[in-house]
Amino acid sequence: MFNSELMKKLSDCFGPSGREKMIRELIIDEIKDYADEITIDPLGNLIARKKGDGKKILFSAHMDQIGLMVTHVDEKGFL
Repeated sequence: MFNSELMKKLSDCFGPSGREKMIRELIIDEIKDYADEITIDPLGNLIARKKGDGKKILFSAHMDQIGLMVTHVDEKGFL
């Protein structure tokens, strides 16, 4: 059930640490039809709740990605 189209959208979306707004909005758009409630806490964490009588489960993951600022490229192309 791997969704390569969704993986590409997530991978291509801008979201380095401290600048996760775009990836957060993408995730919200993808899960909004499955969640009963979606909130963002003061630290920017995305919290989605699905009501039900079954057992509870928690998924926890990072939204951010490694962000680098290139300051020099040498003659061999190394950063």
